[in-house]
Amino acid sequence: MTRRFAIYLAPIFLMGGVSSASAQSAMAVVQQIRDQAYSKCMADARFGAGTELQGNCSCSADVVVDLLSDELKGAIADGTQASFKGAKLKGDEMTRDVALLKTCPRVGAYLKQQCAGDPGNPHCQMLEKAQQQAQ
Repeated sequence: MTRRFAIYLAPIFLMGGVSSASAQSAMAVVQQIRDQAYSKCMADARFGAGTELQGNCSCSADVVVDLLSDELKGAIADGTQASFKGAKLKGDEMTRDVALLKTCPRVGAYLKQQCAGDPGNPHCQMLEKAQQQAQ
């Protein structure tokens, strides 16, 4: 996953004259973001249990990295992410939910199973809409 991010940032580094050390630093920040997303997912334990949870959280963390906003990527590339105040992720909640469901179908299956007896739950309604869009 971080390789895809590195491929995206490579032109920025080349055009901006960013050193190799800065590129490695940016990669470390991206890995840290991914690790934090994975850790939060595991702590929340919303996507299953055991190895199912580990796999779903890994996939979910990859989606978070893929959804990093271009502005945040630029801040990471130039080392100003600590003071960055803009949007950290691309799109709205629905866009992010659809991306998660398309990329991580097991997460969608798990969440659908959790919503089976609760159609009036607003989160379940949002999930249903996102699943329809993800198809």
